[in-house]
Amino acid sequence: MKYVRLYGFNHKRTEAQFEIAWNELQQALPKSGDGGFLLGVSGTKLLLDGVPLDSGQAERSFAQLLTTAGLASINFSSKVTVDDFARLVRAFAVGGSKAQDVAKQIKDSLADAKDSTIRINEVKFVAADPATGDVMVASQIAAQTLGPEFKQWLNDPQKLLQLIAAAEGARTGAEGGPMVPLGSVPLSTGGSAGAAPGAAFTGTVPLQEEEVIQTIRLLTRFGEAGKDDSKAALLQVELSKTDPNTKLNLQQLLESLASNIPKEDSDTPLLMKAAEHMAIRFALERYQKGEVRVNAVHQMMEHMSRQMDTLRQILKIQEEKMSKAGILVESHADILDRMFWAEVPEAGKRSVLLSNEAACVPPRNVRQFVELLLERGDKETAGGILLNYLGGLDAKDLEPRRKTAIGLSQLADLYTGPEGPLMGTAIRKAGEQLLKDPDAELQSLLAAAFVRLSQEASACRNYVAVGEVCTAMQNLAKKRPALVIDLQPRIGVENRLPEFIEETLRLPEIPHDLILVLRQTSQAAVEHLADRFFRCMRREECDRMVDLVKQLGQAGLNQLREMLRTGQSRPASSAVGLMSRLDVPSLLELLPHRLKEWNRFYHDVVVRQIAYGAAPDRGRTLLELLEVVDPLVLPQALDEIGMSGDRSAAPPLVVMARAGEAELRPPFVQLKAIEALGRLRDPDAAPDLRLILEAKKRWKFANHRELRVAAAQTLAKIDPRYGAQVIADSGLQPAELAIAPLDAAPACPWVRQRRYERIVLPRTVSATISSSWGKSRIMIRELSLGGGMGTKEDNLRIGSEANLDIASGMRHIRAQVLLRRARVNEVGFEIVNTDMESRYRLRQLLAEAIEHGPITKELEWDGNRRT
Repeated sequence: MKYVRLYGFNHKRTEAQFEIAWNELQQALPKSGDGGFLLGVSGTKLLLDGVPLDSGQAERSFAQLLTTAGLASINFSSKVTVDDFARLVRAFAVGGSKAQDVAKQIKDSLADAKDSTIRINEVKFVAADPATGDVMVASQIAAQTLGPEFKQWLNDPQKLLQLIAAAEGARTGAEGGPMVPLGSVPLSTGGSAGAAPGAAFTGTVPLQEEEVIQTIRLLTRFGEAGKDDSKAALLQVELSKTDPNTKLNLQQLLESLASNIPKEDSDTPLLMKAAEHMAIRFALERYQKGEVRVNAVHQMMEHMSRQMDTLRQILKIQEEKMSKAGILVESHADILDRMFWAEVPEAGKRSVLLSNEAACVPPRNVRQFVELLLERGDKETAGGILLNYLGGLDAKDLEPRRKTAIGLSQLADLYTGPEGPLMGTAIRKAGEQLLKDPDAELQSLLAAAFVRLSQEASACRNYVAVGEVCTAMQNLAKKRPALVIDLQPRIGVENRLPEFIEETLRLPEIPHDLILVLRQTSQAAVEHLADRFFRCMRREECDRMVDLVKQLGQAGLNQLREMLRTGQSRPASSAVGLMSRLDVPSLLELLPHRLKEWNRFYHDVVVRQIAYGAAPDRGRTLLELLEVVDPLVLPQALDEIGMSGDRSAAPPLVVMARAGEAELRPPFVQLKAIEALGRLRDPDAAPDLRLILEAKKRWKFANHRELRVAAAQTLAKIDPRYGAQVIADSGLQPAELAIAPLDAAPACPWVRQRRYERIVLPRTVSATISSSWGKSRIMIRELSLGGGMGTKEDNLRIGSEANLDIASGMRHIRAQVLLRRARVNEVGFEIVNTDMESRYRLRQLLAEAIEHGPITKELEWDGNRRT
């Protein structure tokens, strides 16, 4: 539209921009079905099939233009033609920023064409109260349109009354008396000025349409006379022909305006104000007598507005200036509509909104009155009005159903206000109507309303209403699957499930209605629950996830099995933790086959997921998997078996810890088995541990000092008295024995405990990490027997596994590590394999750090990343 206004429609820049817009429109149209899409407006928001669009300045301006033009929505059919689209663009461009002109151009271009592929839905918006501060057209017109002298008496009711009296005197003079100059007769205080001699106007008489039109025509003559002195004779002729009842009502109206002048502060020209008041009074009288229905009020206002066109043309200079400046100017019929609604008594508003004609009331009026009731706390009446408004969907005629569907899109947020199942009822009725209504255009409007209601239900966490959405979608899927495919991404209930789940973690209890929603969306719910379990950091979060899956029943377990059986690596591995708590037999049946397909990274994930599950029998579960897990992940699995506290897993660990058996596996695995036995406190392991500690070969001990330290520490945990005696004869140093594996802490709030105490080094230690991506130097500031944390000195990318080389004096500590999540240029690592000599040097490095550092033990972690 901007290019058309700047260069014209046939300019090559405009043609290029039009081509882009046309292609984007084609891409936005649904690929299946005949519904097309609906571009609607609600306040300052544009709605695409009921979904609010991102609101920038351009979008807000366009929404305001549609609103003031009285256009509720624009329906683009799936077969929209380039000619219709071009006519729409031209209509907006030619109409400019003046709403009345825009509406006229669009109606002329599209509304009357029966075969048009773009349909315009009109809804007249009216304000609810004069105190809203909306500026009417009459208030926007500059007073300086007319001359300064005429301005003084044109806006003074008493002067106008004198003018009427003068004209009457002039007519009398023409019949036999002298002519009286215009405006020279004073206002009579005893009778009604302007009355014929011997007559006095008292009271008012009921208005007739001809009298109202004659009054407006008379006011128009006043305006012409003020602008052109030569028109004064026409004014006197018009007054002479005016019916006495018309002059009586006009006089009473001007006297009423005169009495209110000190109380009002308005820039509205008096002529326009008088014409508007007369039209509103006529409409109210006919409406209160029952001579006109609600849906015909706006037609009456349009008729009255056309009668005022000449008067408005006389006073239109400032209006044109505002339009050229880009300020939106409302149509006069809409202004009269607003004034009419403002004059309707509250009882009348309540009556019509609770009647079967509620669909005829513009949504803006409904919103104002309902919001007023909610502010007063009258939720019962507000709910009754909104519930009655839904009845328009059951109307036999198409037009009330169409108006109700449009209104629901704009009133959706109000259905969350009153208490009770109102939102759920609205969604259910919209879904039922969407299922059975055959009209394609109405289906598009109903779909937009259904989407808006669904989004509001999700936003306010009305799980009962969200359940109605799921039920409606299931019913639609049986009869209109193509429509469901189109609605699914716009409604987005499944996309909101992560938000629902996240908020449930902070609630003391799981809402029952949410459980029903999760059951209705069990497939997506289980996937989101498994993914959230994968990211849990606190034990209580894991337990809440397990409780939620339990509430889903057998359907949830079946979905978990299916995820593990056929899912991709990421979602399948995320299901392991929940299954380790809920269905261990199926886990042990399916997981070994999947582990053979996965790489080392997912083997590591599986072990950690089982640890997160914290099942009492997780130690035995991990034992069943030891033969198939990656060799570098095996030490971590042994650690988790020890942390599980499950003593039934101890016998296989004793076998792995024996010196003779160690020839078939790396010494590091034997070391981990010994440490796991210490955590389990298994007394049956004491003889084998004592053999490792005391066995000699010729004049020296048979086992490496690091293995002997681990065995001594385990013996001390199994039997402190026996261990103290053995340790005294072992030749081991207390500083070596002080750095020991940590035991399980059942009260720990975190899903995974540290297996070794991490030491903050008094000074950083230089190390090198090398992988298939290259080498990177890091400075280690925190270290333990199980791993540490360091800062990279370059931006080189590193993978998930690497070789670590720590320089310790003239010697080196070498190990294979798995890299963990860390901040930018920081890396955490976990030692998964090393030789016994490097492990012993690492122990010595930590012992020296403890000895020389003032505060070397890391404080309790609070769950937040360190800065």
